[in-house]
Amino acid sequence: MKKLFSTSGIRGVYPSEVSPLLGFKLGCVLPSIFGLKCVVGVDCRVTSQVLEFALISGLLSQGCEVRRLGLSPLPLVAYLIKRKVLDFGVLVTASHNPPEYNGFKIYKSEGWELMPDQEEMLEKRILEGGFLMSSWTHIGLCLEYTRAPEEYIDDAVSFLAEDAARTASDIKVIVDCCNGPASLITPRLLSMLGAKVTAVNANIDGFFSAREPEPRPDVLVSLGSYTKEVRAHLALAHDGDADRVAILDSNGEPVANDRVIAYMAKRAVERGEGKNVITTVDTSRCIDEVVEAVGGEVIRTRLGKTHVELFKRGNVAIAAEPWKIITPQWGPWADGILTGAIIVYDLLQCGLKLSQLLRDIPSYPQVRESFPCQEERKATVMDFIREELEGAVGNVESVWTFDGVRVNRKSGAWILIRASGTEPKIRLYAEAKDASELGDIVDRGKRLLLRALEPRT
Repeated sequence: MKKLFSTSGIRGVYPSEVSPLLGFKLGCVLPSIFGLKCVVGVDCRVTSQVLEFALISGLLSQGCEVRRLGLSPLPLVAYLIKRKVLDFGVLVTASHNPPEYNGFKIYKSEGWELMPDQEEMLEKRILEGGFLMSSWTHIGLCLEYTRAPEEYIDDAVSFLAEDAARTASDIKVIVDCCNGPASLITPRLLSMLGAKVTAVNANIDGFFSAREPEPRPDVLVSLGSYTKEVRAHLALAHDGDADRVAILDSNGEPVANDRVIAYMAKRAVERGEGKNVITTVDTSRCIDEVVEAVGGEVIRTRLGKTHVELFKRGNVAIAAEPWKIITPQWGPWADGILTGAIIVYDLLQCGLKLSQLLRDIPSYPQVRESFPCQEERKATVMDFIREELEGAVGNVESVWTFDGVRVNRKSGAWILIRASGTEPKIRLYAEAKDASELGDIVDRGKRLLLRALEPRT
């Protein structure tokens, strides 16, 4: 049986993999593990409300006190758990996945994502069934909570601006809200900081008619053209629930996610907010170079699990994977809204262009590709890759196998092949300091992966 929890939360196609019945069962189990005070929100997907009502029915049957946010970006749920000292929270969302997907993202007290052992416990209890219902005298209570966006914006402005005066600025920012709940917060927050903001794709649309939810460069071509046309200083692009943010410069060109991580890490280490920088197996060596230059240390981990390392370690400046950055001083959750706001705030304060702000961050050529692979074949394909990739790449310095297989060359180039935890795909990532070597390493990896994906008789 397929595991309920993937790389990040419970996620799958509705209704075959994620259904109202699963939502009800989840609601019945969560209180027995985490407590009775919670918050529930939804993203904009057309199936989110039916899953929300099923989830809340389960929670109420166990005597929970539910604060119902309605339409909400993911960071708002985690933020409210911390602010209101709640036991846990759930957002009905499939994040950056296509509209036919949906799922549940769960946070516990203080806004922490679940740890692997808690996911296993929750999954086991759901699959075992046998839920006991509270008597009619102990049914829970569902309260509509509408103040959360204003509370988040006010606290974020205070967190960023501190005592600095906020004045109007000529910095123009385009915010692509991905037809989702980011439209409730990001444009208003940036305006409060002093930027001139234009929001696009800010109408709620659960079919994501304007563009795909994942803010990849190929998805953001139109946004880039518009950014350049109106002479904006930069653009921000969210995914479906705003735990992610992509950044485009004044020419409408996407800024590599790893350069954003490197900048945020450098900023935090220089400000004395920590020394350790936690990032994932698929990120650039530019992060190591920048962080080590300012006296920090880079620690790599599995995708979707930066919060686990954050929980284990002290003195953490940031924890990040592409598009998703945790600022521990703010909270232990990935927050695309706050990340975008930090970049804009820094531009407002220093009066520089984005290219000037990032001038000390190297940019190395990268390739990121996906290859269809049925779920039942992933293990076999990855076994083949583990055996063959090192020999196929050559000039090897080290091999990492804690999340897929990453082979690091002595030249600094690297290639990673791993199975997606959220979609029926195998991912290939690669980087080198020059395009020629990148082409060589990608060609070797693709030939090997295509062999592994060949139908078996």
